[in-house]
Amino acid sequence: MTTAPTDHLCSNDFTEGSFRPHGMFSCWMEGALLVWEARGPFNLEALQAFSRTRQAAFARWRLDDQPLAAVMHWVGSALMSPEAFALYERAFEAFIVSRHNYVAVAWVGGPEVEGLDFMRPRFAPLFDRHGLAFPVF
Repeated sequence: MTTAPTDHLCSNDFTEGSFRPHGMFSCWMEGALLVWEARGPFNLEALQAFSRTRQAAFARWRLDDQPLAAVMHWVGSALMSPEAFALYERAFEAFIVSRHNYVAVAWVGGPEVEGLDFMRPRFAPLFDRHGLAFPVF
């Protein structure tokens, strides 16, 4: 389990609407790395909050004008509903076009993380389309 530093953002702080997100994302900076901890499984509302959290992270740490790698540490489950993944894909496409500073996205998760092997081939084409390295550890 990763412990978030004091200066971090949490998707629970970016929820909207009356339906509660299932799943949570936290992020912080470690040097030049944007580190995420994802606790799933995830529904559509969790991915909506994730998108707002990512926007807030880029604004807070002024990441728009620098090359950036992100590390996603999965806890519990990486599974998300088809609607949640479709939203992630649409939001990522819009995000990467407006701020193409990502150079790599790495996933970290042990064999106990439900759905990691299932979700990896769904994300890989998305990252590949934008030339992002995508190692999984």
